[in-house]
Amino acid sequence: MAKWKTGVSGAVLGLVCLCWPPEAEAARQSCIVASISENLLGGQSDTPLMPVKINNQPAALFLSYDYESIYVKNSASVNFDKLIDESAWGTEYVLNTFGKREKAHVIRVNTFSFGGFDVPDAKLVLLKGESRQSVQGLPVIGIIGNVFLNNFSVLFDVKNKKITFFEVKDGCENKEEITEIMGGDFHVVNIHNNANRLEVAVKVSGRKVHFFINPDLDMTEMPVGWLAGYHIPLVKKDEKTAVRFNLNEGYISNIATVESLTIGDDTEKNRTIKVADKIYDGSLGLDFFADHIVLIDAINSKMYFRKSDGTSTGAGHNLHFETSRNASIDVK
Repeated sequence: MAKWKTGVSGAVLGLVCLCWPPEAEAARQSCIVASISENLLGGQSDTPLMPVKINNQPAALFLSYDYESIYVKNSASVNFDKLIDESAWGTEYVLNTFGKREKAHVIRVNTFSFGGFDVPDAKLVLLKGESRQSVQGLPVIGIIGNVFLNNFSVLFDVKNKKITFFEVKDGCENKEEITEIMGGDFHVVNIHNNANRLEVAVKVSGRKVHFFINPDLDMTEMPVGWLAGYHIPLVKKDEKTAVRFNLNEGYISNIATVESLTIGDDTEKNRTIKVADKIYDGSLGLDFFADHIVLIDAINSKMYFRKSDGTSTGAGHNLHFETSRNASIDVK
C-alpha cells in the first residue's frame, strides 16, 4: 500500500559527505567499496529496527522501502521542536495511506549516525504527534526510507538480527561476491523504481502482478480486487475477518492461501497471504524478510534472496511504524 510521501525538493538526506571509518575504507575490493553491519533490535514480529544516534541522542528507527524520506516524531526523551525553522526549510504536507494530508516540517540535525557511519547536516521530516514506543530502552521515533536506503546495497538477515550496508559500484556485479554475501545458493529478480517505491514482478497462482517491498508491513498482502481482476483462485480463505487501524482509519482483511507465489525462479506452493480492501497495491511484507536472507541492491536494480537457515528470534511485540500512532508498547 502507498505510504507517506512528501513534496520536499531534492534529497532530504544529504549523502555527499559519507564518512566511513578507516577500517571500512581499507576493505575496498571488487564491486564493494565499503560495508558496515549493525544489530537489529526487537523480535520476530517487529519490523527491522536499527539503533541510531541523532544529535548524539540514542534512538531506534524502522526501515522500509515503502517510505520516501526519513520520518521522525518527538518522544519523551527526544524532541525536535527547537529545530523547526520554517523560514529556512519550510513546511510540507505528507500523504498517508488513505490520502489524507498532514502538515510536516523539514528539519536539519547536526549528526545522524549508526555503527560508526556519520551523515552531517542530515535533513529529516518531522511528523505531528509523539511516539510512545520503545525497544530495549531506546525510543522508537521514526522510519528510514528510500532517500537513504537506495544509496546502498542492503542485506537483511532478520532471523540472525543483522543488517549490513554495502557501498557498491554502479553497474558492477560480481557473482562470487554475492554468493559469499548470501552464504549459499540464491535467487535473483529485477527490481524497478515506481514513483520512488521499489517493486518486483511476481506471479500469484500464475497471474503476473507487481509487489512493492515493505518490511514494515506485518504480512505480505494484495488487494481483494485482484481476485476478480486477475482471476486469482484461492485454495482457502479464513472466515475470520480482521480490522486493522492506521491513522484512525480501518480496513478489513482476511488471511487466505493461494496456489503459489513465484518470485524469479523461486515458487512457494500453498502460500499464505493477506487479502485486504481499501488498498490498491500488493506488497512483500515482514513474513518474506523473516523467512529469507534478502539483499536489495537498489543501485543496480536487483534483489537476491534465499531461505534463511538462522534461528528464530524472540516473539517480539508487533512493532510497526504504520501502526505506531495507536500503540503504546515498551519492549525490555
